[in-house]
Amino acid sequence: MLVLLGILFTFCIPALHTFSASQQLKGASENIAAQLRLAREKAIATGVIQPMHFVGTNVYHIHYTTPANVIASQWTLPTGITFTASLNDWYRMQPDGRCDNSGSVIVRDPRGDRDTISIQLSGLVLSK
Repeated sequence: MLVLLGILFTFCIPALHTFSASQQLKGASENIAAQLRLAREKAIATGVIQPMHFVGTNVYHIHYTTPANVIASQWTLPTGITFTASLNDWYRMQPDGRCDNSGSVIVRDPRGDRDTISIQLSGLVLSK
């Protein structure tokens, strides 16, 4: 019985680790998309531009426009999850619901798996 449990754990622990890493990646991309959507909703509700800034390989934050460039909230990606390239991208959600530019934020895990968050000029945020 003990040998059977040992064999079972030998196969289950790596599978559990892989599952956990994929869930961290999915959770990180969903959080980024949710923050972008929330910035858009806040811009529409308040009539004030809501800029989101992606910095380096694992940090993103929202700036207040008044006073200028004060960081309102900041988030860090989970350990091992990074942007595919060092970013210095800005997405400014406008009061009419649009975004000032379009682009993609791609996050990856240590195994190389990727998720993409697409920001469109219309303000629509999609995550794949």
